[in-house]
Amino acid sequence: MSEQMAAAIEALEQALRTETQALRARDLTGAAAMQPAKAAAVEAFLRLRGSTPANPALARQVDRLRTEVQANREMLEGAMALQARVVKAIARAARPTTSGAPGYAVSSRPTTAALALSMKA
Repeated sequence: MSEQMAAAIEALEQALRTETQALRARDLTGAAAMQPAKAAAVEAFLRLRGSTPANPALARQVDRLRTEVQANREMLEGAMALQARVVKAIARAARPTTSGAPGYAVSSRPTTAALALSMKA
């Protein structure tokens, strides 16, 4: 059972590490693509967690896993903050301007060309 737990921890560490690297590179598509692997690794870890006897080697692996989790959390929080800023900027740009006169006034909405967005910086 310890071997299975060690493998589950390693799979989860690798998934987190890969996602964290993608987030550092601002590769949001790559980070999102890691979700199925990360979810499967979390499920395997949680399934084995309660039934595996404690031992020093697994404790060291869990400590490394905690470090990966913290790094991943920080990168995810940064990515979500960036996403929120981008959405706010797009919302401000898309907000129609008003002329101050309600009713049948000529729309003062700017007539601009289409806008394309890229997920990579």
